[in-house]
Formats: sequence, structure tokens, C-alpha cells
Amino acid sequence: VPIEKVVQLEEQKVINMLVESRAVRLDVYVRDEKHTVYNVEMQCESNTNLPKRSRYYQGMIDMDLIDKNDDYNKLNQSFVIFICTFDPFNKGRHKYTFENRCLEDTSLGLDDKTTKIFLNTKGTTDDVGNELLEFFTYVENSSKEQADHTDCRLVKLLHERVNRVRAS
Repeated sequence: VPIEKVVQLEEQKVINMLVESRAVRLDVYVRDEKHTVYNVEMQCESNTNLPKRSRYYQGMIDMDLIDKNDDYNKLNQSFVIFICTFDPFNKGRHKYTFENRCLEDTSLGLDDKTTKIFLNTKGTTDDVGNELLEFFTYVENSSKEQADHTDCRLVKLLHERVNRVRAS
């Protein structure tokens, strides 16, 4: 999804609505100029329940977006994105995108403006472009050599950021 301008960026954003409910700490929370919300999570262990976690994160983001008497139209389009170093569904895809659809007529979408995307560094099918494949390779091997041998602008920027974080 092309983002023209990031208007809010938070790392490790905590959403804790009620004392008795489970809080979430979102790895990266981004809101763009159209008020679309993106939550990006890095997942290196496959022993977690990602489908239900993505549902919970989506719900917490929604609760954070509107207040008690707000109209539901205030709920912005949102994406919950997991970048995994394993195949969460064991189907060989690099990318799994989920939106709510009617089971009786899959051409009918709920249009609730929510999308959950699971990216997978271990995919084997030809289902994503070279830039994303270069990113996946870098996620698997975040080295100077890997960054030097790519033409991918994203990987080069990411490697610069990784070096700054490591040095601080």
C-alpha cells in the first residue's frame, strides 16, 4: 500500500483499555495522511496463535480509535501485518492476506476496512515481487554483506537504521 505521508509513528505502542483486560504492545504503529492505521509485528517463533493474536490486536486498535459516543464511521481502515520467519499456514506462500468475506458468496466482502497480512520469509511460491524477496532475505540474514549486495532501497535504509540502533 503506497503511503504518501506518515503522520504518526510509534514503536512499542502500548494499548491498555481496562485494568482487567490484557494489554498489547504493538511493535510498530503507523498512521498515514488518510488516517489508515498500520500495525507491523515481527514474529520469529511459530508457537504462538497468530490468527487469534491478529484478531485481538485489531480489536484493541479499534477500541483505541473511537470513544464511547463516537460514530462507527470513525473507525479507520487498518492493517495488522505480521512478518514471520516461518510459514504460519504451511502453504508455501510468502504472503497471506485476509479480509472478511461472506462464506455463501465470496464475491461479497464485509467492507469493514480491516486487513490482516501475514508475510513469510520461508515461502516457496512466486507470489511477491523482488523488493519484498530482498527484504525477506535481509530479515533472515541482517548483515552488511547482504545489504551491500542488494539494489533494494528499503533494505539499504533498514540496514542503516539497524546499524544506528546497534550502535546506541
